[in-house]
Amino acid sequence: MCGIVGYVGQKSVASVLLVGLEKLEYRGYDSAGIALVNSNELTVTKAKGRIAHLERALRLKNINGTIGIGHTRWATHGEPSQTNAHPHVNTDGTIAVVHNGIIENYLSLMEELIGKGYVFASETDTEVIPHLVDMYLKEVSSVQEAFRKSIARLEGKYAIAMVTEKEPEKIFFVRNGSPLILAEATDVNGEQELFLASDAPAFIPLAKKVYYLKNGEWGYLNHGLHLFNDKDVRIEPDLQDLKIDVGQVLLGEFEHYMLKEIHEQPDIVQKILTERITEDNKIRFDELELKPEFLAGVGRFIIQASGTSLNAGRIAKLYFENFANVTTDADYSSEFRYRNPVAGGDTVVIGISQSGETADTLAGIYEARSKFLKVLSFVNNVNSTIARESDGIIDLFAGPEIGVASTKAYIAEVLNLLLFSIYLAEIRFMMDESEKIEILNQLKKLPDQMRKVLTHTAKIHELAEKLKEKTSVLFLGRTYNFATALEGALKLKEISYIHAEGYAAGEFKHGPIALISEDVPVIVVAPKGEMRTKMISNLQEVKARKGQVIAVVSENDSELAGLADKVLEIPETPEFISSLLTILPLQLLSYHTALKRGCDVDKPRNLAKSVTVE
Repeated sequence: MCGIVGYVGQKSVASVLLVGLEKLEYRGYDSAGIALVNSNELTVTKAKGRIAHLERALRLKNINGTIGIGHTRWATHGEPSQTNAHPHVNTDGTIAVVHNGIIENYLSLMEELIGKGYVFASETDTEVIPHLVDMYLKEVSSVQEAFRKSIARLEGKYAIAMVTEKEPEKIFFVRNGSPLILAEATDVNGEQELFLASDAPAFIPLAKKVYYLKNGEWGYLNHGLHLFNDKDVRIEPDLQDLKIDVGQVLLGEFEHYMLKEIHEQPDIVQKILTERITEDNKIRFDELELKPEFLAGVGRFIIQASGTSLNAGRIAKLYFENFANVTTDADYSSEFRYRNPVAGGDTVVIGISQSGETADTLAGIYEARSKFLKVLSFVNNVNSTIARESDGIIDLFAGPEIGVASTKAYIAEVLNLLLFSIYLAEIRFMMDESEKIEILNQLKKLPDQMRKVLTHTAKIHELAEKLKEKTSVLFLGRTYNFATALEGALKLKEISYIHAEGYAAGEFKHGPIALISEDVPVIVVAPKGEMRTKMISNLQEVKARKGQVIAVVSENDSELAGLADKVLEIPETPEFISSLLTILPLQLLSYHTALKRGCDVDKPRNLAKSVTVE
């Protein structure tokens, strides 16, 4: 959930680390710090709050070097503070460590270390690591051996980077469950530069070649990449070209990444349709690996995901059942692994994750594999842990998503899941060619329809002005747009901090209707389709209790427009496709409401982009 950056080279390391940490701000954090080695002396600088605070603290110290590590922390153990910020050091300040993840046995290790006279300054689990290394350095001759002995004692999932005065030319590292990437580049003088980071944007555009560490791999950087596997055997890293364009991680003309990514969605949809649909209207998933004859025999899919990705999975459940006629469940990853799901050999577990590193979803995949079930994952990072642990993957093609509140990745998930359900229906002989082509023709209209929705902002600004003073908002939807209600509520609460809840509209009268008042707006998602008449009934229930109704409706629906207080329109499309359009005005409404409330839309409080702890 936090950000790690490391650098060995000829540039000013403080500048490189600060820029790298700034590029990882989207991951969410509450404090930041760096450790530099200069003239064999280790210096640690930390600050609570934003990276700008760290930068001011560094200017006051006026220090530098050519090797160092940096970190942005999202609090797990211990409150946000300068003391709890990373890097953490041993007693004499000669070893500094940054760490993502959780050390599950830190209490027993801390008790052991305290018994040996070590004093802890912070409330974190991380601090046991530099003290462990210090303890083993009293027993062995090299930092490498002490580091290896220390990490062998750790339980949990983690990524660690370490520098020390004893071997000041090296950065030691290990990956076990939390992502860590190595990279190399050549500077203008032809000198080699080496990087490590928890995510690739940290070293864009400097690095061109990268290596994604596998679980258990460890080593050090100095004048090269020294890498070992979990059996301590030296291995040569197979570096790959970094395929992220610098333009994909720059703001360009937009004020915020969230707004940029909302407006990228029509182009993302066009890219997915181009990649997935051939000229002769065949649907292809070249990276899938699972064979059609296997997928045709699947008797049940279990979708497990978290947050926004689970909302996409709820729509996919309807797609899979309605089009492919295959039983499908959609469950929270954090619940799936603990409920001991009953699943036979014809069951496939699907994981959905924007980052490909979501800890709960990864744990669900491990649970599935322990039951000898095949795993298919939809990910936006095909080099991620979830991708590597799955039997088959589908690339979302969304490109890097920087804003913490997911927008374009959600659209990419829903569209890829829809296309996959049509692919399943075809190979299972549940859909004829004419029906498929009709659906594909409707989907090909989506990019232009989305662009049209994104130009209608006047009403959204007006509504945001009214919503900014509210303390609670309810969202209602049915079938495909029940998930839209959930996702719309999630976006609003994530970035504006207004309490918002999404409900299946049919369940509204079974309790939540008690919340209706003049001060609680209700957003009703009611495009034309089979559920429209039912949604009118729900709308009337709200109006009868003097509730204020904002309706998301199809164009030219005068009846619904006459019943609602305000409407947001989308182009008319089949109901099963409508969720790809109805979410757009709700994304914009959340964005503009948050802005009017003075919230940081790209880095909302307490949240992280990639949730890599359970």
